[in-house]
Amino acid sequence: MWKWLSRCVPGLSLLLLIALLCLAFPDAMSRPPDILPWSRNHHPPPTTPHGNGPPRHPMPLSLTQKTFLGYTLLVHFNAFTFVCRLAQAFSRMLKETRAVLRRRPSSQSSSCTPSFCDSPMMTPSISTEHPICFDLGSLEDGKEGEVIHAIILPNYSDDLGTLQTTLRVLAYHPRAATQYEVFLAMEQKEITAPEKAATLISTFQERFRDISGTFHPAGLAGEISGMGSNVAWAAKHIVETRTEDTVDCRDVIITVKWMATDTHLSQDYFNEIRHKHWQHNAEAERAFYASPIIFDRNSNSVPILVRCADLLWAFAGVSAMYPGCSIIIPTSVYSLPLALAKRVGGWDGDPTAIGEDMHMLLKCYFETAGDIVTHVIASPASQCNIQSTGDDNWGPGALTLFARYRQALRHMWGSLDTGYSVRQSVGCLVGKGSRRFQLKVRHLALFHLLFEAHFLPCHLTVLLVFSAVYTACVPASSMNPTLAWAFWITGVLRGLVLRGLSFVGMNACITLYDSWYDICVGARARDMTKAGVNDTGFSFRKWYHPRQLAERVCFPIAGTVFGSIPAIHAELSHFWTDRLVYRVSKKPTFASAPVALPV
Repeated sequence: MWKWLSRCVPGLSLLLLIALLCLAFPDAMSRPPDILPWSRNHHPPPTTPHGNGPPRHPMPLSLTQKTFLGYTLLVHFNAFTFVCRLAQAFSRMLKETRAVLRRRPSSQSSSCTPSFCDSPMMTPSISTEHPICFDLGSLEDGKEGEVIHAIILPNYSDDLGTLQTTLRVLAYHPRAATQYEVFLAMEQKEITAPEKAATLISTFQERFRDISGTFHPAGLAGEISGMGSNVAWAAKHIVETRTEDTVDCRDVIITVKWMATDTHLSQDYFNEIRHKHWQHNAEAERAFYASPIIFDRNSNSVPILVRCADLLWAFAGVSAMYPGCSIIIPTSVYSLPLALAKRVGGWDGDPTAIGEDMHMLLKCYFETAGDIVTHVIASPASQCNIQSTGDDNWGPGALTLFARYRQALRHMWGSLDTGYSVRQSVGCLVGKGSRRFQLKVRHLALFHLLFEAHFLPCHLTVLLVFSAVYTACVPASSMNPTLAWAFWITGVLRGLVLRGLSFVGMNACITLYDSWYDICVGARARDMTKAGVNDTGFSFRKWYHPRQLAERVCFPIAGTVFGSIPAIHAELSHFWTDRLVYRVSKKPTFASAPVALPV
């Protein structure tokens, strides 16, 4: 019963909010349809001779109305502060991403080909003509001053060509042959998995320190098929093979590319982890590394609502990377040392771990009694937007929208992690030994991030819809002045104060994002040109292009369709099940001529 109650916390909060609205405004909930403002029989309430309307002495606010006022102001203020933090985070990303690129040794810099030199993204601000060479020798106290990167690549029914392209991108990295160990985390029930693994291993075995395949068995008790269980099984293999290894498990960094096999990481991602690992070596065994994500491959060829939804998804991850943030929840890509993974007992493969990236961060946090250190890696993971080719019944645009909703539902199914956090928090408060710890500011910051991820989207939508309907039905002159003021501050029909400021702030964030995007896609274009990998796709942005201008208006719609609605869908579904059937999302393919592996 306790497990069910805890997993349903987000859904229960939604029901409590609706109950609060019913208790605070019983007149609105019982108002007959024939007096709605759009009804033919609607008659406005009688007014005074001056037209100001009754009552001259408004009824005092009830306790439930005061609760509603406090909560709606809190939710809208939280949305506004989210935008402020997001702007801070993008300002930080602009500065740190430029610094990351300038740390590249001059031997790795290359001039761009004419096809990319004409792009507005190739600006002098990211030029590597005078790079700042960064030598880690003074920081490296290990035997050889290196780390081993164990890269888990979870996949299920992914196209062989997509996997090959992803591995070619990794094989281009200077340290791939000596420091990268790739684990193809597959499902045993996928018939073609062994054949694909054999093909990839034979093709790339000389390009990496090691490459192997792991196959998650079907039907294991307490586990479900999906990316999370594949990662958990591959991680067990890593731990087993490192039992008698001479390399310190602190110096083995496990990287999980969670979103899909189409995720591409720059060499800078691994170089920066190496840099931070030795720079903060005293805390290396409890370090957790996270990077932002960027949809820069096919965003110009998908419907605008899909593009905006992925834009907001990327924003959600970046929002916790502002200067001074106490903890970061990863989105899609993250890394941690093998020592930490062993300390917390590896990855989970049960239904509650469907949000694998967030879930692993939470597991590390609670299993270590909050004793982890999170680092931002200012080298984004390149992602593809979902894109369908259509079928006989639906066009590509419609199927892409349907597929994006399924993906959003899977994302929001991760609200199970709120229940997991509630259970772990209670256990840590009443537990004994090393896992017992007191609530502190950092713990509250973590729960605030969970609130923004699993509560804020659906609560904000419910409050917005209610305020719009209520203010349309009840004139401001009939409300308590304090109530009317609150609706004016937060409403959508009679006032756009907090929501208006948030809208303007989001547009400012999109402007900052455009500048950061230009730097990132330009750097990736140069890297792929040098590597000879020309089938990864590039979507350059121009702020004055109609499709980019349209994003500045359409993002609230996309946030509702692919954020709030699937969140409500998932949270209400958790009342009767915690299992979601995993379906592979369709991603685009990029045509190219055959490209030889870089030497």
